[in-house]
Amino acid sequence: MEKLRNRKEWIKNAIIIFLIVMLILTFCSDSIMNMYLPEVSTESVTSGKIQESIRGTGAAELSKGYQVKLKESRTIKQINVKVGQAVKVGDVLFTLEPSDGTELDTAKSTYIELQAEYQKKLLGTDYSYDKEKLAIKNAKDDYDKAVETLNGIDGKNATITKKQAKLAKYDAKIAKYENKIIAYDTEIADLSSKTDVAMFQADLTAKQRILTTLKNELTDIEADLAALSAQGGDQAAILELERQKRDKGVEVANAQNDVTIADNEVKKANDNIKLLDSAKSNKEKATNYLNKYKVKQTTLSAEIETLKSAVPLKTDAEAMVEEKENTWNTLVLEYESKKREDNHTQETEKIELNAAKQRLIAQKKLVEDLMADSAKTEITAEQEGQVASIAAAPGDISQPDMPLAVIASDKDGFEVKVSVTKEQAAKVKAGQNATVENYWSGEIKAVVASISADAENPGSSVITFAVSGEGINEGDSVSISIGGESKMYDLVVPRSSVFEDNNGKFVLTLDSKNTPLGNRYIATRHDVEVLAQNDTKMAISTDLNGYEYVIVAASEAITPGEQVKLKE
Repeated sequence: MEKLRNRKEWIKNAIIIFLIVMLILTFCSDSIMNMYLPEVSTESVTSGKIQESIRGTGAAELSKGYQVKLKESRTIKQINVKVGQAVKVGDVLFTLEPSDGTELDTAKSTYIELQAEYQKKLLGTDYSYDKEKLAIKNAKDDYDKAVETLNGIDGKNATITKKQAKLAKYDAKIAKYENKIIAYDTEIADLSSKTDVAMFQADLTAKQRILTTLKNELTDIEADLAALSAQGGDQAAILELERQKRDKGVEVANAQNDVTIADNEVKKANDNIKLLDSAKSNKEKATNYLNKYKVKQTTLSAEIETLKSAVPLKTDAEAMVEEKENTWNTLVLEYESKKREDNHTQETEKIELNAAKQRLIAQKKLVEDLMADSAKTEITAEQEGQVASIAAAPGDISQPDMPLAVIASDKDGFEVKVSVTKEQAAKVKAGQNATVENYWSGEIKAVVASISADAENPGSSVITFAVSGEGINEGDSVSISIGGESKMYDLVVPRSSVFEDNNGKFVLTLDSKNTPLGNRYIATRHDVEVLAQNDTKMAISTDLNGYEYVIVAASEAITPGEQVKLKE
């Protein structure tokens, strides 16, 4: 019995020992496994601004000057310099026609669209800002009215042009009837001298009397001839009478012809009276038409002058638009400032609103720059030097960023050309300072001299830097960096957290899983698109929400889905 008791005790103790050992192994397994897991460091995903840096390397070349360019299309009116001429800063190189470019109109249209987009975002909030909204609406209405007035100028001018065309027709009608009246006056004056019927009748009567006398004389000669012939008179006398008869017959015939002519003159005078009456009647009708069109001319001229007086100058209308726009924008900015003081739950909406605002401000700056450029009628030299070439002629229409001339610097200096994408080139501008990264002896300066299309790589651009300082020789490889535009992004991560393989760029987030033995950390892959980057950070587009943690460093290579441990 004692032996059986001891055996049971031994089995009990063995089971207890086994359970203790298993429990110890279970709790130690986590520590044992963690000893072999990759160790990682993480940082949280944030939102913020990134000023993207653009880097490139090029060979130093002797400076060939700077290219004279415009930001918009303009017509060259006059060239004021010649190739080889020395110029100073401020010297006038080209004279331009008044602005005829389309870029300003396009920029204004985009600006109005951005204003509408911005306003929609402002009005999209659920918070009550009735007072501010009413003020903004009134300011917007004032602005719309000013814009409507400005936009209506062309239409009203078109109406004036149509009426002026109609007035020109009236002028033509007036000229037509004035010419007719002159012709009728000439006809009347001519006919008036040919309507004296009494004079022509008196002449006819005189000629009829002469004809009667000649006929009577012919009758007497015929009677004498008949009597002499009947008496058997002297043959010589008979022949003489026959000769007289013939001569008198000729005189009678001539007198008869004169009577006929005089009678025709009397008839013609009577006809001229009728023609004179008709000419006078036609003149009266033409005068009536002339007076009618003169009345229309006077009425339409007054109407045109009234319309002209009601159409403001474009400069005045544009100034009023700018004034109303400034008032509107001021109210909008004050409204936005008040909203920023509200609950933190509006942060997402405010970020979107701010992005729209930045686009609006940037577009406004573009419009202002283009307006300033449009107002310029002269292109002046920006640096001292010599005119190396001229690529334009009077009457040419320049295109944006098209070189018009090259001014060669007469000072020591170098050029470094770097090929970049068009998107990168759009983020810098001429005159912007850059940094030379691979020279440390002496002061090295780099400035963006020009931006142009890359002829060898379609779709790319070439940034030409003017580089000066000690220690640079022609042909040296120069590395340059320049900061681009600063923008707000929703998802910003450290550069070290973005990896790349054959499938593209990605980040690994640290996802935790609860287990009976504690939390387990898993590396999860998320494909990303890099929107912008600088030396330390990258803005990305992916399926993250913005509150995750991304792996920035690991003790060894990590496979997506692999279990890892946090660095202590």
